[in-house]
Amino acid sequence: MFVSELTLLSPDTVKISYTDDDGRTWVPDQTGGIGSAVDHETIGGGVYRQDLNAVPPVVVPPHSPTYPNAVYYCSQDLETALCSRSDDGGLTYGPSIPMYVATQCGGLHGHVKVAPDGTTYVPNRDCNGTQSIVVSEDNGVTWAIRPVNTCTYAAKPSLVGQGDDPAVTIDAAGRVYFAFSNFGTSAGVAVSEDKGKTWRNIYDVGAAYGVHNVAFPTATSGDAGRAAVAFYGSTTPNSTTTGNSNDTTFTGVWHLYIAHTFDGGNTWTTSDATPNMPMQRGGLLRGGGGDVVRNLADFFDMTVDQQGRVLVGYANGCAGGPCSQAAATAHGNAYTVTATIARQSSGRRMLAAFDPTAPTSVPGMPSVTQRRVNGLVYLGWNQADTGNLPITKYSILRSTTTGAETTLTNISGSQTSYTDTTATDPTKTYYYKVVAFNRVGKSLPSNEVAAPYIGTTCDGLIIHQNQPDHPESTGGYILSVAPQGPVPTPAPTPPAGSLVPQLLIDYIAVAEPPSMPGYFTFRMKVGNLSTLPPNSRWRIAWDYSPRTAPDTEIYYVGMTMGDAGTQPTFEYGT
Repeated sequence: MFVSELTLLSPDTVKISYTDDDGRTWVPDQTGGIGSAVDHETIGGGVYRQDLNAVPPVVVPPHSPTYPNAVYYCSQDLETALCSRSDDGGLTYGPSIPMYVATQCGGLHGHVKVAPDGTTYVPNRDCNGTQSIVVSEDNGVTWAIRPVNTCTYAAKPSLVGQGDDPAVTIDAAGRVYFAFSNFGTSAGVAVSEDKGKTWRNIYDVGAAYGVHNVAFPTATSGDAGRAAVAFYGSTTPNSTTTGNSNDTTFTGVWHLYIAHTFDGGNTWTTSDATPNMPMQRGGLLRGGGGDVVRNLADFFDMTVDQQGRVLVGYANGCAGGPCSQAAATAHGNAYTVTATIARQSSGRRMLAAFDPTAPTSVPGMPSVTQRRVNGLVYLGWNQADTGNLPITKYSILRSTTTGAETTLTNISGSQTSYTDTTATDPTKTYYYKVVAFNRVGKSLPSNEVAAPYIGTTCDGLIIHQNQPDHPESTGGYILSVAPQGPVPTPAPTPPAGSLVPQLLIDYIAVAEPPSMPGYFTFRMKVGNLSTLPPNSRWRIAWDYSPRTAPDTEIYYVGMTMGDAGTQPTFEYGT
């Protein structure tokens, strides 16, 4: 396993470490010639390429006797992209070799992959107007650009956002699968049997769901003819009424889609891995900068486990109940990100030896979210895997103790939501799980969700609360130590280093009371407000999306305490 960190400096500044014992110990690399470059770093590895009939012959270079494979580090330096090879398992790297220059390709590229015969591939979103793979058949010494073009259709760069990296994967027979966002509006996969020199069968794997916006494709493969791709997709097109999917004007929602082929890319079967709740609302920024809709960045990849099940690691921008359970017409997003793994739970695998013997199975686990308002707990869940059979019922399990849930009720298999009207004790946290049933049997219990009491729409709903194990929760905020030198006049009150529970924020709550429509009330609960420290202030600040000019404008409400003996003042503004 490898980890790396961009330093934005070159050369000799890349930070890479590896572990050979499942993370118990880590070994930093000894850099020497390898530059970090500035973005899109990727690490991959595989067997060395050998071709004695090539001109000149390609031979396996001298390498460590304890590590038989090559390791590649690639990164783009704004325009030119570079790759380095390690021959000792990642301890040292050779020189950084340009894969292309600015006149050939744009800088942004995807993840490096090594084929079973040692051929190395790096996908690129734009090489003179066509998405391409950059290929090395001599262990990273030289590189060739091969456009993805069937002569009838070409893989075109996204016109939306211009930041979608394509992906490449190679099956056991050496067949290359290129996954890409075609114009940004469809999910394409192209196949090559000659290392990208020619291409066939560009297939739209999102068409079955009516996908009109596509972002961040990724790919993996296994046995000959078996591959899978994943992507974020929205069925809402870009238009003057639905907005631009790359910014805050977009009104659509996004789902995670996964497509499989078992015949070398001739046909594909696509599944919606988040069918009942989206993983992002509104825009999804594909580009640089710090816009609020860049919450997902491009942290997205997939692989297979030892038994050939597909695993997708993705960024969920709508993980909580308030976002995921909102109406399709709701505006805004959670503006957060949660690292999430989607796991294949049934069906054929990427490794044929582990294919199930029956086409049906018990359902996969539901993925549950919750939101609690006063005495109501709203549950919602994704049921992506029905076991290839109709769901007959769901069991709702509940407890006031974690891990001790028992059956609360059973509901129809056509429902993917439930409202618990009996969670009325504001002193208790309620814990829930959901179990799915079909005629084969029942799923494993879902993830456990906790529903603590967070208030009412009249008095305020808690939107941020410090955890009990927060380092300041035992006493209060610790004032910073005074700088060296003379004690300032007047001396700080309380003295530097004191515990000040008045400055410990317990929670923030917001309400729109029904008696005052259009007005908000804000509450900040601190550790102790029996006395007010002088020369202190408390602030709640926020912005909203889409922003209005100036882009840096934020809103706030606050309380300010002046000199000792004075009364606090309250204010709001921008």
